[in-house]
Amino acid sequence: MPTKVSDSDKFLSGEEARTWRVSRGLNQAEVATWLGITPQAVSKQERRGVSRIVALAFAAIDRGLQPYHPSEEDVNIAKKGKRK
Repeated sequence: MPTKVSDSDKFLSGEEARTWRVSRGLNQAEVATWLGITPQAVSKQERRGVSRIVALAFAAIDRGLQPYHPSEEDVNIAKKGKRK
């Protein structure tokens, strides 16, 4: 079961997360697509702050990395536990 991130574990405040999004011309739905979460979850993060992993995802977006979408081969490897 995932552990809940406490306020002291936040890497960026909610205001900083919102500032990052708005300064890049992104809406909450676009950020949600990148992070693989709902727009409502983005809204929650903008109120409560974000963890280090989300901040790292923001940095990846800034560097032009595309969201990961596993290929059929990736899925098969994960199921079998090894590469061909």
